[in-house]
Amino acid sequence: MRARLFALALVLALLLSGCAFDPASLQLPFELPFDLPWEQPEDGAAEGSLAICRLTPVDPGATERADPDGSLTGWEHLLPPEGVTDELAAAIDLFASPSQTEDLRCALPAGVTVEDWSLERGIVTVRLSESFLDADGMDRSAAALALALTLCQLDGADAVTVTAGGQTLFSGLVPEDALLLASDTDPYVRQLRLYFADGEGRYLVSEYHSLTLDEDVAADRYVMEELLRGPNSGELRSAIPAGTRLLSCQTDEGVCTVDLSEAFITGRPDTAAGERLALCSIADSLTALPQVDSVRILVEGQSVDRYVYRSLAEPLLRYEEAIAPSAEDQGELDVDLYLPLPGLEAVEPLPWRVSVGEHDSVPEAVLAALLTAAEPGYPALFSGSGTVGSVTARGSSCTVDLSESFFASLPAEHRAIAVRSMTASLTALDQVDRVFFTIGGQPALFDGVDWSGPWTE
Repeated sequence: MRARLFALALVLALLLSGCAFDPASLQLPFELPFDLPWEQPEDGAAEGSLAICRLTPVDPGATERADPDGSLTGWEHLLPPEGVTDELAAAIDLFASPSQTEDLRCALPAGVTVEDWSLERGIVTVRLSESFLDADGMDRSAAALALALTLCQLDGADAVTVTAGGQTLFSGLVPEDALLLASDTDPYVRQLRLYFADGEGRYLVSEYHSLTLDEDVAADRYVMEELLRGPNSGELRSAIPAGTRLLSCQTDEGVCTVDLSEAFITGRPDTAAGERLALCSIADSLTALPQVDSVRILVEGQSVDRYVYRSLAEPLLRYEEAIAPSAEDQGELDVDLYLPLPGLEAVEPLPWRVSVGEHDSVPEAVLAALLTAAEPGYPALFSGSGTVGSVTARGSSCTVDLSESFFASLPAEHRAIAVRSMTASLTALDQVDRVFFTIGGQPALFDGVDWSGPWTE
């Protein structure tokens, strides 16, 4: 019993408040590729029922959780409420309901309710009542993991984010986040999620590394040493310049300061995509640790004003746009968006996952993504600009109809780079060779300049 409680404590300590996800397709009942102190759904349930993860009860007069079946969780197979046809909505409703058996209890702490939920790009965001913030940390973690174990069984739900009181408490939880190898003695083994570049150098892909820790070694330093050592998989590669050495690594009040050798500068990439991978590999791996909120990168003890295009003067935050390839089965496409660089002197391509489902065409989806893109360290050129009325593709030509306020909202010196950004992003598609612009359906004449085109890259 004590070993299992130790294991649970270790699991909950490892749950990541900034965690990203690997898309997975888990069916009912699902099989986990590792051993956990958590039961899995049983076969033989009534047709149409949903498997809801519950916790074993807590005896108010005891110091340990009741554990009659040798597990810290159990599953109830419940039929959806009458009239509810949305499987995900039904699962969330049932998850928040009281258990129908005395051997199990709802994973939500007493008094906590589900206020809202949404599903976007495979991530289910569940907003709990503010009272969730007052719950014990272990109870919060157990509830979040139970949500992930329940919802990630369903089609289209790959990960779970939990918020309460306007705060994101757990981000992108998947069942794999319960990975652990428990031990009762020091040193012990932890599974840490690291991010390396994929084979094409477009996105970061997570890889779990088993790290043996003792009381004298910090997890943040282990993460950096493993990143510099490189991935275990031959399909991945390090995004950090070769020859980079770790000089020091220390976390203070949520900020992890990493001091790297000069090779991090001399061997830096020469593209915006390479820069994104190098910086996000470090920032996203370290912020996967619960004690790290942001990462400050130094080189030979000195701050770096500009790496390739981005400034390193301020700490880096987690950036999930760099993680994982597109999920084509969910209507996402992997494209290149050409974003204006800091200084607005040119545009550079960055891999981007674009959701096509809510748009009529791929060019329309690409342009919509460009107008709302927010890349850290890059100017939000289109922020506050007018809207796009329509995007029409005919053959290899694409006509973009802008609102009358579009050019008016852009300073004169920004209009040419804006047109170039839109043109380059659209002509990067196989089906588009040239782009025309109109304003309100008429030739794009503005301040005496004809922006109609055709524009090509």
